[in-house]
Amino acid sequence: MATTTMDERFTLNEKELDQIIATPRTVIPEVNVFNDIMLSKKERIAHAANILKRRKCKS
Repeated sequence: MATTTMDERFTLNEKELDQIIATPRTVIPEVNVFNDIMLSKKERIAHAANILKRRKCKS
């Protein structure tokens, strides 16, 4: 398997892949900060539009 970055190309062997797959997941604790991870695509677009609308310079 090969991965590409903007400037370099890296090749991973099977041992490295197994190591990545075996790495335990990081559990992200829930906080009271809004994020749009759980929103649907339509809701994310609407939320982003609201943010952009609020950021517009008012003349």
